[in-house]
Amino acid sequence: MKRLYFYIASLFLILTTTTGCKDFLQEENLSNVQSDEFYKTAEGYERLINASYSSLRSVYSDPFIYTAGTDMFVEGRDAQPPGISEYRNLTPEEETVLNFYRRVYAAIQTCNTAIYFNDITTQTTNTPVRKGEAKFLRAYYYFLLVQTFGDVSLVTDRILEPQEGFKRNSASEVYNFIINEMTEALNLVPETTPDFGRVTKRAVRHFLAKVYLTRSYEPYGDSLEDAKKAATFADAAINNEKLNTAFEDIFFPGNEKNPDVLFSIQFDPASIVNPQTGGNSQNYWFGPYMGGQGATQGYPQRAYRLVPTMYLFDVFNQDDARFDATFMIEYYNRYYDYYDKRSERNSLDVRFYYAPQWASSPADIAAWRAVNPARRGKTTVIPYSNAWQAGRTTANDNATPAIKKFDDPKSAFGSASSTRDFFLARLGETYLIAAEAYLKLGDPAKATDRINEVRRRAAKPGKSMQVSSTQVTLDFILDERARELAGEYHRWFDLKRTGKLIERTRLYNRDIKKWFDLGENPFQGPTGLKILRPIPAKALILNEEGVAQNPGY
Repeated sequence: MKRLYFYIASLFLILTTTTGCKDFLQEENLSNVQSDEFYKTAEGYERLINASYSSLRSVYSDPFIYTAGTDMFVEGRDAQPPGISEYRNLTPEEETVLNFYRRVYAAIQTCNTAIYFNDITTQTTNTPVRKGEAKFLRAYYYFLLVQTFGDVSLVTDRILEPQEGFKRNSASEVYNFIINEMTEALNLVPETTPDFGRVTKRAVRHFLAKVYLTRSYEPYGDSLEDAKKAATFADAAINNEKLNTAFEDIFFPGNEKNPDVLFSIQFDPASIVNPQTGGNSQNYWFGPYMGGQGATQGYPQRAYRLVPTMYLFDVFNQDDARFDATFMIEYYNRYYDYYDKRSERNSLDVRFYYAPQWASSPADIAAWRAVNPARRGKTTVIPYSNAWQAGRTTANDNATPAIKKFDDPKSAFGSASSTRDFFLARLGETYLIAAEAYLKLGDPAKATDRINEVRRRAAKPGKSMQVSSTQVTLDFILDERARELAGEYHRWFDLKRTGKLIERTRLYNRDIKKWFDLGENPFQGPTGLKILRPIPAKALILNEEGVAQNPGY
């Protein structure tokens, strides 16, 4: 008889050393301890909760599910998974989808175990709070699943034996579960905590707003009521706080604990075992290959697999400080001098200058050099052009501006070497969630007010980027999300939520547009459109419930 291990039944939660976590997430090898008895102790239960948090690192270990195949990123010199980046060849055998599915369900099983032991562990003043944290994390993992796959199996019990089958619950049931769990968590977790990175009420409100907003687009949702709740929760998370941290300072290395960050995945260099592979890889993906001497010459290793589309460059204007804060426009002789010698930048030689669209004419470039001929006279200038959207045939190093928001000058030269925290929720996004909700409610004035706060912070000194309510459309909000959140692992969900995935990738993604230009819709599968990801073939084959595949596959 076939046995469905469901990828989570084999996880018996013998907690091994997990690299890259902050103080409250420190773990140790417990393989010589009887796990059930240990989890009943206060110390053991804390470590079980820590494992629920640390599972986020595995779920976010690569970017393709979140960012590939969108309007913002295309392939660089090296290939992305073709099914994810272009849809045409996306099948239930896609390994990237399988890995995501496995990792999220493994994380859910960790949370299930934590919730199971909550009532039988040695009680402390923190035990109810930890239950709220585990319930929020489990709901968050299910939110990732339901957006990606639609109907999924709700597994809420601790599983120790192989299971032969799991039914797929409807997406409507899954959303109800997520909302109920997050609502319960909201009543259990504190407003604030000295352990930065733990779940707080503000983080829960942010994600409840996002869950309600996402469901408001679904046929089983209540469009207006869900949008109303999304706006209410977003405003509660904002709590009248203005965006007073400069955009670049939000992302400046070492400044991960700043008022804009509502929830993040924690990392710590002190717990890294292998500095080249033990951290996160967010600094690795978004930029060109820079050569092979980064370890000695002070620049990051780049995958050259996710490069910005021309749309992403074009969506900014010259008054928007987020352009310079997002892309490394001036690259000094030593790339990391931008951070390590912040106060000395005006005296550093510029090795590469990526002249933006509004400053790329020969006269503009000559004027730029004339400001300081000694520092800029020998600079290699790469003016704005379609070549910035580097492709598979582009072999030149440094061909396109790199996204610098995630740079880690203290990291080793490696593919998963960053020990900077990984932001999952920021106050800037909360404002944009509120704006989208108010637009759905037919209140463009309030939507514009929320957007203008984001744009107030983004404007260069002496400039104004305020917009009127007549300019605020769903596409405008998606553009604003692109400017604010480039590279932050939201974009596929944004396009899927708003029903804009096909439209905007056809317009702005070179690798997808080519198929439409050839008269073929790459989203069209044998049984429908490939909007949801496929349920992995291995999960279907082993599941004796005989559940159906998603449309399109």
